[in-house]
Amino acid sequence: MLKLCENIGELSFLPADPFCARISAYALTYGFSNEYARFYIQDENAALSLADGTVTLWCTGSTDYDEIKAFLPFLGCRSIIASEESFGKLGIKPEKTSYIVRYEGALPVKPFAFTDEFEGRETYDLLTRCGFDMGTYRNFIESIGIRLNKKTASFGGIKNGDLQACAFRLFEGEKSVLLGAVATAPEHRGKGLASALVPYITSNRKDSFLFCRNDSLLDFYKKCGFSLWGRWAENDGVIF
Repeated sequence: MLKLCENIGELSFLPADPFCARISAYALTYGFSNEYARFYIQDENAALSLADGTVTLWCTGSTDYDEIKAFLPFLGCRSIIASEESFGKLGIKPEKTSYIVRYEGALPVKPFAFTDEFEGRETYDLLTRCGFDMGTYRNFIESIGIRLNKKTASFGGIKNGDLQACAFRLFEGEKSVLLGAVATAPEHRGKGLASALVPYITSNRKDSFLFCRNDSLLDFYKKCGFSLWGRWAENDGVIF
């Protein structure tokens, strides 16, 4: 039966997993007395968070999907992120789906001109130029800023005059990290910037995962030291 969590200890069973990284990072960021974020567990068979208007769902082979499906409409979420397999068992058609990869390469070296100084407008402009659907600048800053302040996210970039490439640890949970927002300015592509930057910002203490934006990026990330782990799925808008 689904239960509302009241403290971080109730999520301690979550494994090193990309969806658990999101759930755990949100919990560490917002805590459990904030109406803006809520966290639920189904024994130790499933967990979900509602934060930033999005449900993140982690499931196991013992998950009661009928209960999850009946519960989701009451959350008032605008989107859901889970494994492609979970979407199928919930009977939800994903609007986006692609590969999940996990870093298994060697400990990388620091790239030339690396910076961990986050400059919001410059980063937002680079991501927008590279085709990311960022929403408004204010929403971007509000979403990533609180996690950066709480150390549940971190920034990495290559800056040599201008910001040439960027990537984030978007969600740093207790046992795993989810990377993302990887972008290289069009005029600086082909120089190996992203292939040097992304491995460098992985964690040498926690499993590091990444959601590919599309299937065509799988080969690129394999060359960077990642291996195929699974598939993610997302549905924006009305689910039921």
